[in-house]
Amino acid sequence: MIMTLKRVTRAARGLGLAGALALAAVAQAPAHAATDFPTKPVRLIVPYSPGGSTDVIARLLAREMARHLGQQVVVENRDGASGTIAATHVAKSPADGYTVCYCTTGPLVIVPMIDSKLAYKPDRDLTAVTHVLNQPFVVVVRSTLGIENFKDFIAMAKANPGKISFGSPGTATPSHLTGELLKIATGIDIRHVPYRGDTPAVQDMLGGHIDAMMLSAVSVKPLVEAGKIKALAVSSSTRLKTSLPDVPTIDELGYPGFQTNNLHALYAPAGTPADVIAKLNSAAVAALRTPEAIEKISGQGLIIVGDSPADTTRSMQQEAVRWTPVINKLDLQQQR
Repeated sequence: MIMTLKRVTRAARGLGLAGALALAAVAQAPAHAATDFPTKPVRLIVPYSPGGSTDVIARLLAREMARHLGQQVVVENRDGASGTIAATHVAKSPADGYTVCYCTTGPLVIVPMIDSKLAYKPDRDLTAVTHVLNQPFVVVVRSTLGIENFKDFIAMAKANPGKISFGSPGTATPSHLTGELLKIATGIDIRHVPYRGDTPAVQDMLGGHIDAMMLSAVSVKPLVEAGKIKALAVSSSTRLKTSLPDVPTIDELGYPGFQTNNLHALYAPAGTPADVIAKLNSAAVAALRTPEAIEKISGQGLIIVGDSPADTTRSMQQEAVRWTPVINKLDLQQQR
């Protein structure tokens, strides 16, 4: 705790000049330490395994941030439990800015809403650094389903309630909830089939065992180009001009306001000094503005954000508002 000048003066009475100077140095030490940040490498904790799209972006961000911070940013993968292992580790780490989570909507918003036994609470134990990017979803169907566009998909689903299936990487993932929100918005009844990750779900879709998915654009483009799936619509507010420019948004197809994303953000332990957060934010935002980051991130159908800690907090609060009615309707607390 930083002592005020008056408290230092009172405490120093009777100690002489040397004592007063010593107390003043102690009182100001934390402020100097924060100003000098960082003096050693920063750990960036990623909640997913090495080699995946999230890990690749986190490593790009870490490399660029290091140039601005003047210290190495080391990526450490702690995957499992829907990202909550990584988030818990950061929440329990010292609030000094040297341990930061590259977290997504799951461990920051969705899982805390449906699991009251988590060892952390995001609004109590974590503090925002910046909103890195938005990862929208693409509504895709297997090519053998026999439809050409989103309108056909809705018509087929309405004509065959409960018979069209959609896969996801797991119950209560943003992909699953996007499908559930689509059901609410369009009035269709499609059946959810959860998997352990995107890969087995995509394999089953290509094999004709499920009909549709809400996939990240990162995974969609090569499959569309190979003619294995059809991209019908995107869940972002605008088209993905650098990856799937010809695919319309769900909003423009007649469902105004429909928008879902998997948010990626940097978070530090609660109590991290404000000037340390400011330095981390400045480095991350600068990293996201580099030509390499813009090319690699935008080229994958991801939308770069890079905003203030306050704006990041508001974005996460809006996500909680967006998903609350869906989670309540599905009674997901009973499914974990």
